[in-house]
Amino acid sequence: MIKRTIVVFFFLCCVIGFNYSPVSAQNLKLGVFDIQKVMRESKTVAGYRQTLLKSIEPKRKALQDKDEFVKAIDGKLKKDGNTLSPADRKILEEKLANEIKEIRRMKEDFDAETVKTDRELSQKVLLEIDAIIKKIAEQDNYTIIFEKTAAGIVRHNSTVDITNKILDQLK
Repeated sequence: MIKRTIVVFFFLCCVIGFNYSPVSAQNLKLGVFDIQKVMRESKTVAGYRQTLLKSIEPKRKALQDKDEFVKAIDGKLKKDGNTLSPADRKILEEKLANEIKEIRRMKEDFDAETVKTDRELSQKVLLEIDAIIKKIAEQDNYTIIFEKTAAGIVRHNSTVDITNKILDQLK
C-alpha cells in the first residue's frame, strides 16, 4: 500500500511539474504496458525458455539417472539387507550415503545453474523490451510510459496500452 501511495504521489508530482515546465498537461502523452502479457505471449520469450530448457536438460537427465541409481541401492538394501553379511551391508550403506550426498550436490549445482541461466535470459529479454519501449516512446512522442502492475495502475484507457506494439516489435 505504501509503495502504491509513493507511486501515485510521484505521478502527481510529475503531472504538477509538467504544468510548470515546457511540457504542458495538454501535451502529456501517457503509455501503459503489461510486462506479464509480454512475457506470456512473446515468441521471443518462448524461444528463451526453450534455450533454458535445452541448456539444463543434460544436467537434469544426469540428476534423474543418479536418483534412479540411489533408489536401486536403497531397494537392494531393503530387499537383501537381512541376508547380506555385516561387512557387505556396511559397504552398501556407505555407498548409499555417499550417493545421497552426491545427488544433493548435483541438485544444488543444477538449481544454481538454472537460476543463473534464467536470470541471464530474463536480463537479455528485459533489455530488448526496454529498447523497444524507448523506440516506441520516441516514435509516438510518449512523455511517460508505465509498467501496469509496477506502477499500481488499477484502470487505464485501452488507447494508452502499448503492450501489443511491444509484442509486435519483439518478434
